[in-house]
Amino acid sequence: MNIDAIRRLVEFDTPTVANGLELLEVRDPSFGYTGPDIRCLMPEAGPRVGIAVTARMDTTSPGMDDPHSLFDDWLRLMVEVSDRHGGNLPVFAVIESVGVRPRYTVTIGDGMGTFMRMAGAVGYLTNGCIRDIEGVRGVPLPCWAAGLSPMHGKIRWLDVNSPVVIDGMTVHPGDVIHADENGTLAIPPGVADQVYDRALEVRRKEAALFDRLRAPEMDIRTHLGMR
Repeated sequence: MNIDAIRRLVEFDTPTVANGLELLEVRDPSFGYTGPDIRCLMPEAGPRVGIAVTARMDTTSPGMDDPHSLFDDWLRLMVEVSDRHGGNLPVFAVIESVGVRPRYTVTIGDGMGTFMRMAGAVGYLTNGCIRDIEGVRGVPLPCWAAGLSPMHGKIRWLDVNSPVVIDGMTVHPGDVIHADENGTLAIPPGVADQVYDRALEVRRKEAALFDRLRAPEMDIRTHLGMR
């Protein structure tokens, strides 16, 4: 895996990366990305790319017990991934919210976010919510989520390092996540380092197209063969 080629994907927006991935023809392009139910909560942070470290969590099922935490296990996985290749591998933390009200599941705040950033996370993705938005911005840990909520119930970890589904997008541990204000994309790890060159190809073709469209002599009727 060419880590530099993966890290450099932050030079592109997510639609360009998605178009580059499509050129590789390794999967059906009708899936593998999130839709409007997942919001970029810190669009000013720009694109983020990292290796997915996954977990599943429920904070909306009722109860007054003291559930066992898997947070430290999840952090250890992040550190292990981040430490590969000389510590140059960025991590994208991903939690699938499950339970009686998945969208209301508060998965992190500024405390957990700080630990995650220290463990190598450059971004966070969930189909639930986060809280302490100003604190999380200050970490900083850019987040993609359903939104915000001020409270949660008992934190019930189901598992870590398993496949998860975020707004219809299946994420396997080790997938490469690319995200920006347009949404998030899961890239199969086996081809992730090939996407950079294809994204460059997409950028060049689009630049040439817009140069043509903006040329003073450009006329839509001539373009459509109406003259």
